[in-house]
Amino acid sequence: MAKLFLSIAALFLLFGVACCQYLRVMSFLEELPKSDTRFVALRRSVFLLNANHNKTARPHTILHVYTSGVSEPSYLIRNWCLNIETMDSFVGQLALSTLYTMKDYAQAFRVPFVIFNLAPTDFWDDFQSEYLISIKPSIIPVIQDVVAYRGWETYAYIFDSDESFLRFANYMQKVPFHHIIPKRINRTTTNMTSAEIVLQEIQEVQVTKIIVDCHHIMTERILNLLAERDMVTAAYHYIFLDMDVKLANFPVLGGMRLTGFNMVDRNTDNFTYAFDQWKHKPDLDQLDAENKIIGFDASLAFDSVVAVAEGYEDPGEKERLPRCTPNFQRSSFGAQYARRLKNITFAGITGQISFSEGGARTNYTVDVLSLHANQMTKIGQWSTSERLRINKTIEETLFSDTSGRVYRVSSVLGEPYFSRKVVNGTEVEGEFEGFCVDLMAEIKTVLAARNKTFNYIFHVVADGNHGAPTKHGKWDGTVGEIIDGKADLAVASLTISKKRQKVVDFTKPFMNFGISIMLKRPEERSHHFDFLGPFSFEIWVCLFFALIGITLTLFEVSRFSESEWYTQSENGEEERINEFGFFNSLWYAIGSIMQQGAEYSPRSLAGRIVGGVCWFFTLIILASYTANLAAFLTMQRLNAPIKSSSDLARQTDVIYGTKKSGTTVEFFKESTIPTFQTMYEFMSNKEPSPFAENAEDGWRRVYQTEGGKYAYILESTTNNYYNQKKPCQTMAVAERLSSSSYGIAVSKGLKEVTKDLTLAILELREKAKLAILETKWWTEKGECGPETSYDSTTGTHSLTLEQLAGLFYILLGGLMSAVLITLIHIVKKSIVEEQINMSRFTSLRFFQSLWNTGAAQNSDKKGNEDSPRTPTISTGSSSRDTAPLTLKIPGEVGDRSRSSGPIPTGKRSYRGY
Repeated sequence: MAKLFLSIAALFLLFGVACCQYLRVMSFLEELPKSDTRFVALRRSVFLLNANHNKTARPHTILHVYTSGVSEPSYLIRNWCLNIETMDSFVGQLALSTLYTMKDYAQAFRVPFVIFNLAPTDFWDDFQSEYLISIKPSIIPVIQDVVAYRGWETYAYIFDSDESFLRFANYMQKVPFHHIIPKRINRTTTNMTSAEIVLQEIQEVQVTKIIVDCHHIMTERILNLLAERDMVTAAYHYIFLDMDVKLANFPVLGGMRLTGFNMVDRNTDNFTYAFDQWKHKPDLDQLDAENKIIGFDASLAFDSVVAVAEGYEDPGEKERLPRCTPNFQRSSFGAQYARRLKNITFAGITGQISFSEGGARTNYTVDVLSLHANQMTKIGQWSTSERLRINKTIEETLFSDTSGRVYRVSSVLGEPYFSRKVVNGTEVEGEFEGFCVDLMAEIKTVLAARNKTFNYIFHVVADGNHGAPTKHGKWDGTVGEIIDGKADLAVASLTISKKRQKVVDFTKPFMNFGISIMLKRPEERSHHFDFLGPFSFEIWVCLFFALIGITLTLFEVSRFSESEWYTQSENGEEERINEFGFFNSLWYAIGSIMQQGAEYSPRSLAGRIVGGVCWFFTLIILASYTANLAAFLTMQRLNAPIKSSSDLARQTDVIYGTKKSGTTVEFFKESTIPTFQTMYEFMSNKEPSPFAENAEDGWRRVYQTEGGKYAYILESTTNNYYNQKKPCQTMAVAERLSSSSYGIAVSKGLKEVTKDLTLAILELREKAKLAILETKWWTEKGECGPETSYDSTTGTHSLTLEQLAGLFYILLGGLMSAVLITLIHIVKKSIVEEQINMSRFTSLRFFQSLWNTGAAQNSDKKGNEDSPRTPTISTGSSSRDTAPLTLKIPGEVGDRSRSSGPIPTGKRSYRGY
């Protein structure tokens, strides 16, 4: 586009000719739409200057605006020469390629030229000009002080233009000992590939401190890309040099720090006067919707026109400026005008405005801003006189406020802590469940009750590790993500350790645990007669012979001791009786051992000695049996080959390992205990490697290895969980090798967040919420039931019927034996009674036949001289105490009788069997 004159400028020109004082200004601008804020700011400044002409000493201002490529020297020179005769000064934009050209022309023609888009001292410290004046302040000293205050030494510097590149080059010379990684973005309006590549490269080198020196449009795009690439965590800290960063539309950001700058205070009277309701003036073009906010460049454009008006003084009859001819003569008016410009001081839209002798802006102040709740808030100020002043209290207060932030939480997939949510057998994308998910939900609830907003999103750590130093000195896992800026927090089964504490912060523990050993559960060998287990077979044999020995000793002692015999009268007859027959002695010994006693006791000294010794023997035996039985029957009878870490270390048959990365393997690696050193050496040198990828991998290897030849070493809490999972073939054995705790890892830059999380955890512990969560995910989610669980502390479980079935067999056998013996007695008694009856009948018939035969013979010899005598047979009673069968023959002297009854008087007998 060629030269553009505004219609309103023509009116001002006519008015200025008729007036005694007027100022003619020409502006060079890049090709811009009329709705651009810089274009409108220039016209607005002229409008307000002329509107207040009668109230101030400022002249009427006539503005000519020329829009074309300011980077083309030929175009600028041509328009310079065409208008130099009628212009008093120039304002506008220049490119690096035309800066020195226009500096030389301004010097040659002695015409002041105020530029507002470049600060030459940003590029060259020694840049000075008598007529070329820059109203834009240098930002390099501000960057230097802020970087020094932050303590940066290694960081990236992103730029998108030749101007920002030269600024970087000049800045780098001032900090020669800093390690700066320069990255250039090609400034485009439609393609973001260049910016994406740059950010990816920065992520790959794991640089988290970045200076961004880009145009405002590129600044907003970079902010969006940072959110997309998860470069918004607490580890990242950005310094944006764009003075309009305050006006950016910030996406949802995490815990990152962002420092920005500002020189336009929109709450001042100057800004209100200059731009309030400016869009509604009939003489101004309307702004596009996307350009309704007045930015830093537009404010500088406004101040530049005011500056040339402030420095102008009507010299009366003006000298005509020479044309661009070889024989031109310089004007003395321009030199005076330039000196006055450098001596002015006034309050502009961009603050106090004054210039140095070399034409650079001086005595200016810059507000230092920090991101808070997606807004930039002032935390300090930089000035040329006092340098940098930061209010640390305000900065930390703003940064600790979690409002408007979404923290990225890294975790490791592994039940029951963190796993993908499954509904009807299908994983739900982006949703998770587990102890850690519930823990964070409870923490959010606690903080919400304290009117604190805490928003977060979970993501799965890329390498599946918790965090350990690598060979290259870096960290992997969730800890590495926090250090690299990929996460703000890490919530997992993450052990608090000294090494980790050096690189990240930890909250108070939310769970305690120890290192334990997981083995395959051997087949349980329960027997029906397990209750015999407290004593060995040899002891049971000795007990049997002891019983027989007590019986025989008591029998013999009682037989030969007169004290054990006593006389008893029965049916008029006396009988000598001894209670301790063989079977009674046996019964006495059994009753003593069973602690039931007998209905009789020894009366002799020897017998009582035998009884006392028997009771003392019984006391010790029963006490030993009872104590051992309680322990024996409640102990799980598992023939586990490994019962302690020492057992593992002393053998090589069972292979053992742990997770390949984490605090468990670090525990063995750094231990000074010989047993653990031996174990680590074994694990490190064993081929194939016994290390597992994760807890689930180790658990599967334990129960899938034939013969239980693999043991996995892991945290006791995880061990207990997997022992409750089907196929229920694993168990925890041995003592806990150490005691540790899980905590939430937090980025070092989030001190207040760490404090809030710690207080929330303590409150959850006091309210037993943590215990409820443990019950939910360990007990209620168990698949094996309590009867198959194994407590490595007590090693106990409930008794089973199989273990005590032998007792019931003995009871049933005894009852059946008693019934059988009773039946035998009944049958035997019936047979005996039948035999007795038959014997009686046969004897009676025999004696009757004998009697009848004798009677017949006497009858034949003597006749009937005597009456016959009949023999009488007495059978007595049929009771248990039946008298002996007695046969009495009448007529004989002293009836003779035969009896199967008691032993005759004077004989001795034993009671019982």
